[in-house]
Amino acid sequence: MIRFSAFWLAVGLMLTVGVSSISFAQPDSVVITGRVLNLTAALYRQAPAITFTRNNILQPQSELARQAPLQADGTFQVTMPLIYPQEEVYLDYGGKVYTTFLAAPGRLQLSFDADSMFKAKRLFYFSGVNAEANNKYMQYVMEEDRIMKANKRYGENFFETFWNLEASEALRALDQRAQLRLSALKNISQKTTVPPQLQEWIETTIRDEKRSALFEHALVNVATPQLYALGGLPELTQGILTFQRVQWMIRVGDYADRLVEQKEYQYPTKSKSLKVETMAELIKRYVPLLSTGEIERLNTMIQEGSATTAGLDFLNTLYARNRRILDLVTQFEKQSSAYADKFSTSTNDLLAARWLVQRFYRLSLPEQSLLYSHIRSKIEKSVVRYSLDELYQLEVKDSTYIRLIEKRTDLNANPTEVLSGIWLAESASSGKSALDQVEALFKGKTVYVIKWNLFDDESRNEVLYAPALRAQLPTDVELLYIHLPDTEVNDNSALWKKFIVRHKLKGVHLYLTDDQVVQLLFRLNPLAYPSFGIMKPNGKYASRNAPPPSQGQNAAQAILKVREGR
Repeated sequence: MIRFSAFWLAVGLMLTVGVSSISFAQPDSVVITGRVLNLTAALYRQAPAITFTRNNILQPQSELARQAPLQADGTFQVTMPLIYPQEEVYLDYGGKVYTTFLAAPGRLQLSFDADSMFKAKRLFYFSGVNAEANNKYMQYVMEEDRIMKANKRYGENFFETFWNLEASEALRALDQRAQLRLSALKNISQKTTVPPQLQEWIETTIRDEKRSALFEHALVNVATPQLYALGGLPELTQGILTFQRVQWMIRVGDYADRLVEQKEYQYPTKSKSLKVETMAELIKRYVPLLSTGEIERLNTMIQEGSATTAGLDFLNTLYARNRRILDLVTQFEKQSSAYADKFSTSTNDLLAARWLVQRFYRLSLPEQSLLYSHIRSKIEKSVVRYSLDELYQLEVKDSTYIRLIEKRTDLNANPTEVLSGIWLAESASSGKSALDQVEALFKGKTVYVIKWNLFDDESRNEVLYAPALRAQLPTDVELLYIHLPDTEVNDNSALWKKFIVRHKLKGVHLYLTDDQVVQLLFRLNPLAYPSFGIMKPNGKYASRNAPPPSQGQNAAQAILKVREGR
């Protein structure tokens, strides 16, 4: 009798079910208090709050920011959660002054003098947790900047030639660069004591840069990362979370994706397979109302790790009872199995969580809930679980509004305000009629036009910068988002609405179909996404090739130039 150790099933994605809620453990926090000295009324009106931002290892562009409103005397307070034992935090005061400091659970105080914002070599003063390291960090930054400019080969020009080096040469070059950066610490140690926390912070950042660069070098040259880079992977979930650590994780994820692509190319059939015991476990978990006999038969397959031809037919029959859910979870399981034996447990935990985070935009709320529950149950490292929890909670915090908007049947070519500042237009009318009604709202106003598609990575990245651009513009400037169809992907207007609400993309949004776009070939030229334009108050285009939102200052200046009629 023939037995099979793998079970093939095609992957789909059509789920509409919920999952029971999960209780979240609370991470540690840092309480940040302080004062802006000599705060004037004029400065307060310009910048009434300080923004503090931190990282998440799974996603570099998350809204992990907290605003601390200033009181009349310049004092402020904010509490920030921390997932790692220590994390970099970034301060931005109204786009005027910035700094980076190292936070840990506890209380941290900082102050700066508004009169010295553009004069003092050292502006910020710290007390509380990591105070000594934070007070001396700027000394290191200034000394490192000096030596990086003095030694351009391993300093500020290093990456101009790095990518073409042989693997062994690349490692030696990175060693030289690391020594150069560490020499900045040595130099300041001759004048003052270097706190252990500062030493650890800088050494961690340098190691993370080195490993990130080695992974990227391997990707650029289609090679395997060197042992130094691979051996350091467990550190991704340990120690200090820095911006450089997040960049390293991005490269690790890119490398894992390449492994999956290689496996699919080399073993096309195997890449579509799951082990019999894995499939039996999934069916046992996700197919409801199984009989005692069916459960016993599944348990036998799980124990033996194989099945007869009749056994495969049995699995197929059970699979069909809940195909949409199983299609979803098997998609993840197949991806995960492609590199499970290549990395340690902690790295596989990170890659599993990353897989879900990268797909949030294309999943409905029930789909997100199901996969979140499924993947979280497999993650062993608490740091990874908490990182995933944080991003998932951001995804679902507006779920009530999203569900209400998805159920609305009154959307048409005339934009409807579904939430404060968010207007949606979607209809089956002609493309010309739909665009006419939207543009009629903007008579006498300058309009920044964003053409994008939800399933395009670059489009999504750009529209996420739009709220920051909006904040730099006068209220009489409007943002018009035009969602163009993708001929290779089945666009989904429900996901379009969800993404807009989730990311609070204020402005007017127009959703166009293939037929509607054909009627607007000239008016929307270029029909490419992402692309950006600026319309004058008379409704004519001043530019069809404007700077993108990611170029915040350049984009704002271009828009204001049109607004002022120059």
